[in-house]
Amino acid sequence: MKSKITLLFIGLLSVFGFAQDKTYDLLKDKTQTNILYDRVFGVSNATETRKIPITSGYFNQVYHEIQRADYLQSLPKYDKIKEEAKVSSVSKQTSLAILISEFETIKKSAIENGTVSLNGNNKMVINSDTDVFDTHNLNMLAPLSAIAHTNSFILKSDFVFNTTDISITSIYVKANEAENWKEVMLDQPFKIDFLNNGNQLVNYKIVFSNHQAIEQSFEIEITNAASDANRNSQSIETNAVTTITSTVPFQGYAETAAFVGQGQYDIFLDTTNGVLDKPIFLLDGFDPGDTRNIAAIYNQLNYGTGQNLATDLRGQGFDVIILNFPTYTRPSTTTVIDGGADYIQRNAMIFVELLNQINAQKVGTEKNVVIGPSMGGLIARYALRYMEMNSLNPDTRLYISFDSPHQGANVPIGFQHLFNYMAYGPSAITAVQPIVDGLLKSAAAREMLIDHFEGHLQSGSTFEFNTGASTLFPTGTPNFRTAFQNELNAMGFPTTVRNISISNGAGNGTSNYTPDFEVMNFTFNITTTQRAIINLRFTPGVNATNQVSRFRGQQFFGLFWLTLLESSANSRTTTNTAGLDTAPGGRFDLAAFQAGVGTDPLLTDFFNNLNADYFTFIPTWSSMAISGTNNLYAPVTGTSVTPFVASSIPTVNENHVTLNTQNLAFALNEILNPVLTSTENSALNSIWIQNPIQNSIQINASYTIENATISVTDLLGKTIFYVNNQNINGQLEIPISLSNGVYLITIGNENGSSTKKVIKG
Repeated sequence: MKSKITLLFIGLLSVFGFAQDKTYDLLKDKTQTNILYDRVFGVSNATETRKIPITSGYFNQVYHEIQRADYLQSLPKYDKIKEEAKVSSVSKQTSLAILISEFETIKKSAIENGTVSLNGNNKMVINSDTDVFDTHNLNMLAPLSAIAHTNSFILKSDFVFNTTDISITSIYVKANEAENWKEVMLDQPFKIDFLNNGNQLVNYKIVFSNHQAIEQSFEIEITNAASDANRNSQSIETNAVTTITSTVPFQGYAETAAFVGQGQYDIFLDTTNGVLDKPIFLLDGFDPGDTRNIAAIYNQLNYGTGQNLATDLRGQGFDVIILNFPTYTRPSTTTVIDGGADYIQRNAMIFVELLNQINAQKVGTEKNVVIGPSMGGLIARYALRYMEMNSLNPDTRLYISFDSPHQGANVPIGFQHLFNYMAYGPSAITAVQPIVDGLLKSAAAREMLIDHFEGHLQSGSTFEFNTGASTLFPTGTPNFRTAFQNELNAMGFPTTVRNISISNGAGNGTSNYTPDFEVMNFTFNITTTQRAIINLRFTPGVNATNQVSRFRGQQFFGLFWLTLLESSANSRTTTNTAGLDTAPGGRFDLAAFQAGVGTDPLLTDFFNNLNADYFTFIPTWSSMAISGTNNLYAPVTGTSVTPFVASSIPTVNENHVTLNTQNLAFALNEILNPVLTSTENSALNSIWIQNPIQNSIQINASYTIENATISVTDLLGKTIFYVNNQNINGQLEIPISLSNGVYLITIGNENGSSTKKVIKG
């Protein structure tokens, strides 16, 4: 018995190398279908009849497994599916695909009774004429992408995959039971009429040449301008969405030539005079796959109940111009560009072109206001400064950075390791690949992420991490991260506009969870004999090392589980700071992210078993562009060195790009009541006051200000505080107890004065 178990271990260790399928070579001629499912790690569990609607993620995973399990390799590689899905995202039709297949698995009893065993060459053999295979059937129709921006579909003949001898005679679809079946003709676009937007079910029927028919359904999310308006509290109608192309090309770090970028914009005129005379620009942020259209970007400024900052400003006479970075096909090529995750510099050149065009069209002399949420803040900053450096007039008075990653963003390195291993390791889970390809491997993510999995990969491997102690510190994507940050730092901030910041990260050092927090310790039962154990932790405390990710794939052998797949990643911190994942900062909402990645059961199960609801996405240190310290957990005080002349910083960590009463009042005051400086004195212009104020006034200046008079007045002109003959040597803290409200702080001496608005709240 012991020898049999040992032999079985050796065989299964070879079997579950997954990429090494020669163990099954001698079974090829014994199969009837030429597809032996045991040759792959069956994550989709395709042997079980699907009782719920087919999703694009499930279809893709099953296809990938069947294609690899096929001895004859009669199906195209999965890359064809991925490429068509990418092209579909920018075309006028959403592509569908069909997979009809029969495949086999080795009966569990055949291995247990020795009918199937391992020979001396470590190859599986059949020792009798007994039937050792179970046969399974697949009949699936599904969209190749989870989201459709149109109700037009197409089933191309190249994407009807059939490995059986039975042919398809007809295909029908309908979106609801009240409809009649609509026949689908190959290679001809057709429309499906949906009663609602959002997640939709489409019933389908496939009729075969043997007169048998199967009925099932697939799931897809329908999204367009109308649906976004219906689903959000601000029901807005987009006007004429205009395509705009930059005139300045940009060559990315991984590109062989420079290219121009393409954007979309819409102008929402004010509701007072309807004249384009007071422009406020709102730029989209990081948005892989262009999941936010113009209407959705507008609704990013929702607050309260049914209220919206853009709508409020239009009522005050301002014209709101929204710039989106869509997915598009580069002219004269078939290359698809995901604008929402493209190079920040190329998108900045689109904004430069938009500024030039609007400045030429607008009436009057009112200067622009620019609001840049998230990555949009980097795009805006780069564009404004580029124009200044190239003798172009941005004609802008105010730049609002809204929780933007001026010194980088964060996605937990444990998550990155796990997702990349699951997507491109031996298990090859296709449902995870869009997360890796669209989010982590995008040009923008490579530029922004402080710690990126590509900086930790072993030489020659696409998924295994380095293990040496010196390789565990946070590091960005080689040839991307450092080059981008150095360029951004060298350019600096716009010098002809007022730069202010809204941060969603706490300014008092409050962390998101605690370093080394256990995010997951869960066993996922894939089948009755296969499971995956996943462990995740946030990065460690100061000057420490911990294991942030571990994946184990196990097989059950009657009495116990044996680990046949394993990969892990460690992280290390410096003596200056604890890890990125729990630092004070704008939070990444995992629940919202889960809603955006579809309903694939694997991903749903993963997110449902997380112990954390969020992680630090934009550290406060980054959103405030604080220099002079590497401690991500240091409170923001009057001594903090920042390029922003005013800011709104909460005392608790908030979800990334969240409008609240405090920062809304701050933004409105800055937009509606421009802060004027009565002198060009550089010392007075360098003054920064922490805003909102708490129990003291924190004043910071880049130069020494002597014999200064400091006064605090309310909006009615009443003097609340007054002191003179003060020397401000870089920083000054004034303890003061104020009621909640808006105040004016004036600092001056014989060289002039500077007045700033602050909020106590």
